[in-house]
Amino acid sequence: MKSYLILCFSIILCQQGFAQTVEKPQSITPSPYYAEYEATWKSGWFPITIEAERELTQKEDGTWQLTFEAYSSIADLHEASQYEIHNNIIKPLTYRYKTSGFLSKKKRGQIFDWEEEKVFISEKDQWADYRLELGFQDNLSYQDQIRLDLMTGKTEFEYQVAYKNRLKTLIFKVDNYGEIKTRDGHIKTVEIIQLNKKRKASTRIWFAVDYDYLLIKLKNKESNGDSNTIKLKKAHINGQPLIGF
Repeated sequence: MKSYLILCFSIILCQQGFAQTVEKPQSITPSPYYAEYEATWKSGWFPITIEAERELTQKEDGTWQLTFEAYSSIADLHEASQYEIHNNIIKPLTYRYKTSGFLSKKKRGQIFDWEEEKVFISEKDQWADYRLELGFQDNLSYQDQIRLDLMTGKTEFEYQVAYKNRLKTLIFKVDNYGEIKTRDGHIKTVEIIQLNKKRKASTRIWFAVDYDYLLIKLKNKESNGDSNTIKLKKAHINGQPLIGF
């Protein structure tokens, strides 16, 4: 039960090597945003509803700060990623993760040393076994890398994510372009699917095309039948308000 709650939080919501590219891509600057979500996790007879917030801000030194916070009556979660962007590729600098309540108190963090090509794992007070390479993401930054890749026209994505003392591979592709009806009316969307899922499992994510590909909906199903759905409640991005579901 704990693992699926954590997945429900961090897959946003749960988020590189091969990607289809376009010729001479223009440099993309993401827009700061603030968004509120509602997540429903179902397992057996007891669905759990979680309120969540995501915010992207640019700091005075030019780096970017992405935060994700989720709250419920039984658990809280906080994630933060600080990163730079070079030629439309995110280079994570630091990552922090903390839970409390039902999930128990857990903390972990990473420092990305690009000069030495190493990742420091703070809770273990040691360097990771793998070598840091351009394109590697943390467990939160890859979700904004998806948005940048969509902005530059890519349709297939593979991400190497630094997770604790190992790398995990996440593979996605664009599956459909369409529209979704929200309280703001119909908005244009692109739907992507995760390819490297277990049998009978699936993850589908919808992004709002005209709002810098902001995540507006996610549906995740596990092979054991557990599922979670994440929907945007409201957001403010690039000077535009957006009302979700």
